[in-house]
Amino acid sequence: MEMKTIKTIATLFAVMAVLASCSKFRMQTDYHYESAPLDPHVGINAWQYMQSREDLSEMVEAVQYAGMEDYYTQKSRTITYLFLNNTAILAFRNNHAQVDRISYCDKDEVTRLLLYHMIVGEYHSLDQKLPVQPIYVKTLLDGEWGLMTLKVNKSSSNSIGYPIANGNIVANEKGSNFNSRRSSSVTTNIMPTNGVIHIMNDYAMYRKTYTDVTPY
Repeated sequence: MEMKTIKTIATLFAVMAVLASCSKFRMQTDYHYESAPLDPHVGINAWQYMQSREDLSEMVEAVQYAGMEDYYTQKSRTITYLFLNNTAILAFRNNHAQVDRISYCDKDEVTRLLLYHMIVGEYHSLDQKLPVQPIYVKTLLDGEWGLMTLKVNKSSSNSIGYPIANGNIVANEKGSNFNSRRSSSVTTNIMPTNGVIHIMNDYAMYRKTYTDVTPY
């Protein structure tokens, strides 16, 4: 047998061996990918989680100043907490009175701020708990000042001039709640033992018209 023929036969056997080894692996049968998100449950209550993050240190100070720790440790009902990170608290301080610390603000106004960012019920972007169209939700701030809308973003497009992130939570989407101040989450769907947490990069507030005198 010629050497060239022997080499050809050897090559064929090598190819067959590779194909046989590939049969050990399951081939993809469709194009659909089902993701498995990381477990969002943190195993501690909202107050403990707030204290664990450096970017929430100013909110910790606000809660302690207002004496509202019990709102974040309670277990009697499910609360959706909109945590305000340090950037959000700074915006509130600057817009309020140009003060250096949240504890220099009026305590009643800080209390109203915190109550407005707590919502009765469970609202998040998992399991279709929140629609893509804004809905009115009940905050812990009583009366008209407590009006807020929530929605979840499901699109990466940006058609209204705001940075859009798929799956983030938006409070007071533009035009959904009169002229209220809009806020969007930078972290979503954190599950403490007593509710849901979304971390916001700005504070939201109710405002019916641009000329309204607001409580904060």
